[in-house]
Amino acid sequence: MKSSNIGYIPSVDHLRGFAAILVVIFHGLHYISHGILYDTPFDGENWPVAPDIFTSLLIEGHTAVSLFFVISGFIFTYGALGKKIIYVEFLRNRFLRTYPLFLVLLTCGLLLNLENFNVIGLLKTVFFMANYPGAFNGDPFTFVYWSIAVEWQFYLVFPVLMFLVNRFGVLVLPAIILAFLLTRFYQFDPAVDMRATSYWTMMGRADQFLVGMIAGYVYANSKSTAKVNPLWLPAATLLVLTSIFVFNRLGGGGSTGYLWIFWPTIEAAVWAIFLLIYVAVARRFDLRVSSVLVLLGTISYSIYLTHYVVLHVLMTNGWDTLIQVGGPLEIALLNTLLVAIPIVLGLSVITFSLFEKPFFRFRGKYI
Repeated sequence: MKSSNIGYIPSVDHLRGFAAILVVIFHGLHYISHGILYDTPFDGENWPVAPDIFTSLLIEGHTAVSLFFVISGFIFTYGALGKKIIYVEFLRNRFLRTYPLFLVLLTCGLLLNLENFNVIGLLKTVFFMANYPGAFNGDPFTFVYWSIAVEWQFYLVFPVLMFLVNRFGVLVLPAIILAFLLTRFYQFDPAVDMRATSYWTMMGRADQFLVGMIAGYVYANSKSTAKVNPLWLPAATLLVLTSIFVFNRLGGGGSTGYLWIFWPTIEAAVWAIFLLIYVAVARRFDLRVSSVLVLLGTISYSIYLTHYVVLHVLMTNGWDTLIQVGGPLEIALLNTLLVAIPIVLGLSVITFSLFEKPFFRFRGKYI
């Protein structure tokens, strides 16, 4: 997404588009297949074990949210390194970028879930606390609002973090990551769901923003990315896929134990490596290929916010299994790819045009 504050990097939009589509596939794969197998609402139990590294990426597609967070840390640091951030203007820009569509869907969720309304819950959702108990539940419209809350919690502290980096150097960031890692380690209790802490809150997600910031610092200080060998990209891809495959074999997203002490940091590190190499290599892509990928990235926020609304409508009406080929996972994947995603893309073009793009012109300089 082009900005008056940050030099535009088209390949970052490529990755945003990829991450958004991966989230759609992840939710479709799990929710539809779970409905076929158990005829009950999805609960995270009976987590599938992937037969290969490619399937593991789809089963553990929640990793796309981690990629989003790494990208946020990367792009903001790249744009603000060595510069002074005007705090209020930074938050104003982020509000204009994220809240128009957010508020539209929140209103829809409120109108269709009036029985869930209470003032405190609504205020929590509006003011960056949708990932905490008691926030307003306006599903399916507010299904992913927990992650928007985490993103905003990062926005609130990013200018301070950037000040520390500019003042004391990038080594401040690994020190903070280590502090979060040690806190999770000492906080660990086998009787407590560690995933709830690491997945839903800044206690685990902070690592991903901070690692992204380190990647942004590295990229901004790289004298040349032209020397990056294109063969590094398959190697980086294999690193990501292998890491996620091992994670899946150790319990993956269905695990609630010790794995979640270390996984947020490891996950962030492999995505940051992939991001740095991809950004260097993707500038050599054919412009026609790049333009399609940029388009997906441009509407990625709409894809992310609206996709579960589409899936919910399909599942509620029994339209999520129109294609009956293979087992539950195959049926879920095919219906997500061939039915849900085309609808999501069409809807996202509309919501982007109506509720996102008109507000871009009101954004201003914050550095």
